[in-house]
Amino acid sequence: MNQIRMHTGSFPLVRDVGMTLTSEGWVHPDRITDFNVFIFVIKGQMQVVEEGTEYILRAGMGFFLKSGLHHLGTAGTIPGTSTIWIHFSEGLQDAHVPKRVEEGSLQPFQASRTYKVFGPVDYRFELLLPKLVELQEPASFISKVKDLYELYCSAPLFGHVLLSIKTMELFLDLYRLHHDPERHRMTSKSDAVVRKLALYLEEHWESLLEPERIRAEFGLNYRYMSTLFKTRMGISIFHYHERHRIHRAAELLKSTSMNISEVSDKLKYTSPYYFSRVFKKVMGEAPSVYIRNIYRM
Repeated sequence: MNQIRMHTGSFPLVRDVGMTLTSEGWVHPDRITDFNVFIFVIKGQMQVVEEGTEYILRAGMGFFLKSGLHHLGTAGTIPGTSTIWIHFSEGLQDAHVPKRVEEGSLQPFQASRTYKVFGPVDYRFELLLPKLVELQEPASFISKVKDLYELYCSAPLFGHVLLSIKTMELFLDLYRLHHDPERHRMTSKSDAVVRKLALYLEEHWESLLEPERIRAEFGLNYRYMSTLFKTRMGISIFHYHERHRIHRAAELLKSTSMNISEVSDKLKYTSPYYFSRVFKKVMGEAPSVYIRNIYRM
């Protein structure tokens, strides 16, 4: 479907922003560009052809056109159609290969709900932006798009940087709306099991992982659940649970007067030394360094 991938560790680089109000006979330009295009239809209807595939865009729809592909218009655009468009390139990449979050992965819905402390690795993701999004209640998004256009026109100091930040926010909004779990409820039994298991692991953060207890709780083969969880979440049951436990440990070190040994005991680690090793692996620094670098409550 020629979808665009967005690196979450950098901002899209905005080239320019504009508004189009079509007249009789207007068609999308016949061109191949070296930049991506995002079009949002405020009112009316616009027709765009990308690599031979026709798209009809109506009010409340957002559409991404990928760079390097052939785009044109023929017929189908209504006079008086109002759109706002953004020309942009992918953000600057770092040396690390980002992890791709594919369609159907549950991980994007889980990360922001369970993690409280974020390291560089948590930003090394590529999100597959939806090709076409239709918003049922577009008013608030339209307001944001218009604000972006006004920011572009006002040209403040470092305006191009602000544009990139605001554009990232817009695209993340679209991604979340498109993948909203309330809108796209996972109806299969396997998806329900994965969600329930993730919640179970989060609720039992003070306990060590107990496969037999999980098997008894869910009445399913543990190996089957492990494979299913890794496939849908992109992370093993063990590492999901361990990472959540360490994030909760970090919260205890930050918000209480507990020391490293006390937190280690509370989470039932065999020794403070082993706890410190796991903590450093997850957080990127030893708990003693973490304590020095934070403001304890």
